[in-house]
Amino acid sequence: MAAPRGAPGGHVGARAGAGAGAEELEAGAGALEAVFPRDPALFADAFPEESRYRLCGRDLRIAQHHGARLGVAAPVWEAALALCGYFEEQRLDFRGKSVIELGAGTGIVGIVAALLGGDVTITDLPVALEQIRENVQRNVPATLAPQPRVRALSWGLDHGAFPRGYDVVLGADIVYLPETFPLLLRTLRHLCGPRSVALLAAKMRREHGAGLFFETLLPQHFRTELVRRDAEQDINVYRVTCWPRAEPGPELGPGLPQPAAGLGTVPTVTEALAGDSGVSARAGGVYGASREPP
Repeated sequence: MAAPRGAPGGHVGARAGAGAGAEELEAGAGALEAVFPRDPALFADAFPEESRYRLCGRDLRIAQHHGARLGVAAPVWEAALALCGYFEEQRLDFRGKSVIELGAGTGIVGIVAALLGGDVTITDLPVALEQIRENVQRNVPATLAPQPRVRALSWGLDHGAFPRGYDVVLGADIVYLPETFPLLLRTLRHLCGPRSVALLAAKMRREHGAGLFFETLLPQHFRTELVRRDAEQDINVYRVTCWPRAEPGPELGPGLPQPAAGLGTVPTVTEALAGDSGVSARAGGVYGASREPP
């Protein structure tokens, strides 16, 4: 970076050697420091940031390591905060529930679920695991049992290393690359069982296919219900469950894989997570359904 015109530059030392006094040297050094701060993090490929949040009655300190290495996995995205806000609104209780978070990034959603009692596995690509572990260490007391597990998961490739039928599957802002949609669907079909509930939050970036995924592709495999919408930020939260055997999904287009069959009745979110009945849907609607499943 070139020094601004009029600012002391590489010639300051030469002028000082020609007889400049201590005052001029100090002034020149101060001006240089103002123009070129000494903090090496400003010029590094990655720079750390810590953000503080209060979610579900817990104070969190979340590290974010911005830079080319982590890319979009580094920051806390608005959809993650919206999903945690939904937990709080619904007073969800994850105690006794097996939970997995996909594409966790910072791990903030899975950490909140663990603090709310869940037996949580937090996943992302290997490059993001160090950041997630740091945030787990920062925010989850060592005395908490069970402790969250942090594991690598590449959608559509190694999902078979994970058990089927998690009680809860979580994801926030994981729908933005259309080429990953078949891999994500394959992973969801493996992880979700007849009584699973997936809660997926997304910024509805139409140019990146979010509408296509939630309104067309996902309903071909799962019952997909919009349960919360933030119109100002254009963020939706969806409740996703397996289709009951008596109520198959809609007809599929040519070349699309068949949906995973569910068994028995599908519980509501609150029934699955807290043992109560009913769920408050601010903007309800079941995509791809010709009628409401029983």
